[in-house]
Amino acid sequence: MSKRTASTLADVAAAAGVSRSTASRALNDSPRISEATKQRIRDIAHQINFVPNARGRALAVGRSETIAMLVTEPLSELFSDPTYGAFLSGITEQLSESEYLPVLLQASTPHERERVVRHFERRSFDAVIDISPYRGSELLDVLRDLEVPTVLCGQLEGHPYRDVFSTVYSDDVEGAALAARAMVNRGRTNCAAILGPKDNPAVIDRVRGYTRVLGEALPEDLILYTGWSASDGFLAMRHLLERGGRPDGVLAGSDRIASGVIEALRDYDLLVPRDVSVIGFDDHPIATKVTPRLTTIRQPLHLEGSMAADMALELIDGAEPTTTVLHMELIERESL
Repeated sequence: MSKRTASTLADVAAAAGVSRSTASRALNDSPRISEATKQRIRDIAHQINFVPNARGRALAVGRSETIAMLVTEPLSELFSDPTYGAFLSGITEQLSESEYLPVLLQASTPHERERVVRHFERRSFDAVIDISPYRGSELLDVLRDLEVPTVLCGQLEGHPYRDVFSTVYSDDVEGAALAARAMVNRGRTNCAAILGPKDNPAVIDRVRGYTRVLGEALPEDLILYTGWSASDGFLAMRHLLERGGRPDGVLAGSDRIASGVIEALRDYDLLVPRDVSVIGFDDHPIATKVTPRLTTIRQPLHLEGSMAADMALELIDGAEPTTTVLHMELIERESL
């Protein structure tokens, strides 16, 4: 047979002296076929340059062997926030040892979400891992109604999908309380919190953690909500200083926010940590690149992604949904 002509399953079956169904089962590792027969047919398939058709294989095993990594944030945020990179890295590394191919599924605009729903309806993926479940929540309702195996990489307020989807997230209340206690132990008595969007579930839990420790020492007018970037932190801190606020400690909702806070304080001739202590959140690489190096709360983001991948594989195999909450850790550096 010419190497220029693509071999077919029928060619493999003929060369092996078996039926097409037997050849298909052997190449798809069916337990109904003996190991010796499977190996003989695989060897023949290799010799005649047979490449399995992906669609045919999907029909044979009843699976697409793909897992969608659903992102409802804009791409600009996806590539600028290291949190998502850590999630994706954990997921893809864990799936690299399996037969499953991770596929990035973007759904930040109405058109993209409509397209995504069509793929859900077609069962284009065996499972979905949502790495930003607090946005585009209507997609979660679709996944629930279609009974698509789904993992949430992050929490939702009230846990509306408990026992429906698997969930893995880090304990934001615990992490925020660690940061607040560090401020108290440092002797700071007038703290401000500069956080991400007010409706973000992680932000809501971090406020709970801060106030659990600080109570009335963290008044409402010293809790500022903004975006997650360094420029957001810079502008929020400058606004606080311009209106006459002079905290001796700042609890930042992300390491990027914290870096902007430090820059704004420097513009007002306030030194960190002599005049103001600053604690970030996440322990991204930026934490060791700012001056002074940033005290922060470390989230096990890579581990979350890895566990989400394992959960997705378990759901595909028929496991019941589970919820796992991971611990956070205070990493103390020079900014405290």
